[in-house]
Amino acid sequence: MYRMLTKLTSVGVALALCLMGTASWVSAQNDLAVTDSMLLADPAASWLHTNGNLAGHRYSVLTQLNTSNAGDLNVAWMFAPGGETDAQNTPLYHDGLVYFAQDNKVFAIDARSGRRVWKYEHELPETFGGYNVDFITGKHRGVAILGNNIYFLSNDTKLHAMDYKTGEQRFVKQYLDYPEDFEKTEDGDATGYATTVGPTAIPGQILVPLNGTDFGGLPGWVYGVNPEDGEILWECNMIPGPGEPGYESWPGDSAEYGGAGPWITGAWDPDLQMYYTGTANAYPWNPKTRGDGKMDNLGAASVVACSTDTGKAAWRYVVVPGDPWDYDTMQTPMVITIDGRKTVVHPNKTGYIHYLDAATGEFLRAPAFADRINWIQGYDVEGRPVGQLDLPIEDGGAVEVWPSLFGGVNMYPNAYNPLTGNLYLAATNAGMEYKFEDIKVIANVRHFGASVEFIWGYELELAIDVKTGAEVWRDQKGKWGYAGGMLTTAGNLVFYTSQAGIFHATNATTGEILYTFNLGVTPKAGPITYMLDGKQYVVQPVGGVPGWDFQEHNLEHGSMVVAFSR
Repeated sequence: MYRMLTKLTSVGVALALCLMGTASWVSAQNDLAVTDSMLLADPAASWLHTNGNLAGHRYSVLTQLNTSNAGDLNVAWMFAPGGETDAQNTPLYHDGLVYFAQDNKVFAIDARSGRRVWKYEHELPETFGGYNVDFITGKHRGVAILGNNIYFLSNDTKLHAMDYKTGEQRFVKQYLDYPEDFEKTEDGDATGYATTVGPTAIPGQILVPLNGTDFGGLPGWVYGVNPEDGEILWECNMIPGPGEPGYESWPGDSAEYGGAGPWITGAWDPDLQMYYTGTANAYPWNPKTRGDGKMDNLGAASVVACSTDTGKAAWRYVVVPGDPWDYDTMQTPMVITIDGRKTVVHPNKTGYIHYLDAATGEFLRAPAFADRINWIQGYDVEGRPVGQLDLPIEDGGAVEVWPSLFGGVNMYPNAYNPLTGNLYLAATNAGMEYKFEDIKVIANVRHFGASVEFIWGYELELAIDVKTGAEVWRDQKGKWGYAGGMLTTAGNLVFYTSQAGIFHATNATTGEILYTFNLGVTPKAGPITYMLDGKQYVVQPVGGVPGWDFQEHNLEHGSMVVAFSR
């Protein structure tokens, strides 16, 4: 069996923008272009990255809102983007504007009033579509800001740059082929890449993840591109290519359709010059074409470190060898210094938190956080799973597996507070009845090859001591679901919205709930905070319904961006 840890050597475009009044609004603002030093700082007045800082902590140094006054929060404004899909974009804030993307649109919202200042809209190509692409169309998980530009990835793998004050388009750059509706094409080929993840701005580069997993099985990439024109500076492959160590962990040509696309924003370390990303599931879900679950399939269900100097993968650690359970591990890795050692801390679907040396990828430990785990008994000292559950027989009976393929945590972002020393996890406890089926090929795409029935459990918000892995407190709620994501601050607060649509302000040390407000809509993204005119705001986007095939909720689909302040 191949070792999990491997060191490596080495325009179809449209827009609609600029409402009346934009020019007068702009003239009243200061020109505060986003600089490299601003990108490297922890968030204070501005929120410049999807996860707050480049280390992925979702921690703000603001203290105006704190445990003594969080109970005085009120709704400051609301904005309705009219979204038809899940609102999965954590917003950004800078220079008086909140930026939010949904349905291949980017909105700039007045951060004082909630009024729309401008809108940029991209029309997808008429042929965009194909196998399973409808599931992700219109969903976006972030935008980036650098200099005077906002950067946005549309679903058809185009990077759009626009002026952050006016929405005026600066450039559009196409990467790779997008999936096409095979009913509208001559060759009937539905494979291609689609993007839901947001780009990341680092000094001198925009990082662009590209995913082709469940709508074609194409291997994932991260690009480093020029902020001025989107031209590619380097390409980092998630799955090892021919001749690279680890390529032999994929039998035959299966690496070519193995998936492993990164679809959640990663983290970046300026000292090591490395971008860390979790990767998606191996594809198809039934592993019979890629080693029957007995081969590692390095790069899928993994953590990958890409050098932003060279573009090479510095190391890869596979969290779930062979990934027979759809445990893609795309959650954001957090870079945290623990006892003087720079560490990648990665809570993921498996129900474990993986600790890896940030420089080398060396496995350090993996404490469990999920209430119930039966897919393995644990990880050994080398970071390999031990005591794995027997895989189901194709077209045989189902196997009960915990956690479900949704995982102990999922795409909803977690947080870390350096003052409390705690991780804050948007978690759940749920299982599944899982079975393998024959892999069918539909329009050149290998079908999942598996089916699932979920065993609904309960929602959990967990505080975990980052050093020990021990649970500090929990907020356990009703039926299955996840909070939309966690935010923590130097005011000793944690903010989140439950899957039932209840916004919470919580004491970060004790878990005491200090304030709640019923938004009435399920969240699919995390909140942010910023300071404007001497006042601290917290902004929470909501939009969607609980779960996937979960019917026992009483919520309807909606779409709002809501700001709270005192």
